[in-house]
Amino acid sequence: MAHIIQMKRMMQNSRRYPLVLSLLLLTVGCSESNAPKVRQAVSKENVINETPTLTTAERADRFKFAFEKGMEWVEQRQFGLALGAFEEAVNVNPASVEALFNLGACHEQIGDPTEAIRIYRQVLRISPGDPQCYVNLGTSYIKMFHIERSPAWRQMAIDAWKHALKLDPDQPGVRNYIAKAELPE
Repeated sequence: MAHIIQMKRMMQNSRRYPLVLSLLLLTVGCSESNAPKVRQAVSKENVINETPTLTTAERADRFKFAFEKGMEWVEQRQFGLALGAFEEAVNVNPASVEALFNLGACHEQIGDPTEAIRIYRQVLRISPGDPQCYVNLGTSYIKMFHIERSPAWRQMAIDAWKHALKLDPDQPGVRNYIAKAELPE
């Protein structure tokens, strides 16, 4: 519960991390059977455009539309649909840390922590001092630990969370994650 309170505080400070609270509240996302629905919905909203050449203004508009649509779907807890919108936002602007972070969070939310890990690592290459990305990376690692039961995943989660604390010590929820992860099973 403390982690949820900490995430609410963080979300009030930035639109960058809208999926964090949702990730904490849900552990199972939509199934693969929703993938056609995602693509259809994204296409219906005209988010995806096959035109390869866009002006700078058109690219900015396309990014803004896709990102905002993703945020709307997150608020509606439609994480598969949000994933499609954030994919489009990243296609338009691959350097957008916010779109990448939310794309990773959507993958984590729908039950794909390996893809979330890949994306969070990409975010950290762009923004290595991002404590919240390390928190989410640790969460994805611990999910992999629970899937595979490999101690390496648990240690990577603990290391990621400790790194997050070095960057931002005011994260009591992360301290709780570490304490729980270090408990013998």
